[in-house]
Amino acid sequence: MKFMKYIYSGLLSLFNYPYIPKDILENLKGPILLHISDTPADIYNYIFRIIDILKPQFIIHTGDLADNIKLENYKDKLGYYTKEVAKLIEGLESHEGTEIYYVLGNHDEYETLSKLTKRGTILEEGLITIENCNFFVGHYYKEYSYKVDFNLYGHSFAPKHYMDKDTIGLNGVLNINIIDLSSRKIYHLDYPIGTNRARLMEFRRITL
Repeated sequence: MKFMKYIYSGLLSLFNYPYIPKDILENLKGPILLHISDTPADIYNYIFRIIDILKPQFIIHTGDLADNIKLENYKDKLGYYTKEVAKLIEGLESHEGTEIYYVLGNHDEYETLSKLTKRGTILEEGLITIENCNFFVGHYYKEYSYKVDFNLYGHSFAPKHYMDKDTIGLNGVLNINIIDLSSRKIYHLDYPIGTNRARLMEFRRITL
């Protein structure tokens, strides 16, 4: 049965459709927070479909909004970056009831994001409180002295998700992370097949 689910989810992924297990849909009570990171433009529609299904009240993107465009290395691609990120922001902000946070990654540009977003909050990193849960959010994983419930980050395949005393760390590169804020339960969804290739990260993954 698990093998068949794996095959089924893989087939859906090839066509940019997410597979969300029934037990997740049945157990989520909400409010729901969706954590994503390092998103190449090829998977935007996949993300939008997840949002359409789950209808999260909160979204946190921990940076590199168009990760197929390495803007830090190729400043001349700002126009291309702007065009792609505009699609992502428009899609995310089309859900009027959703509160959205954009954390700046090393391949993001503040001025562009500030012009494109109509109601999102842009952060370099920092502490935020949502539904009585405390979050430290940043593009890079950092050790810190603050006591928080969740540490959300991206950029690299390491460190993986972790539990350290009272803090849950979630890496948005590894998975699309769902937090049920009422129960603080965590669920993980896979990114579609080919995401790491589009991120240009497969070589980096091998060498870690």
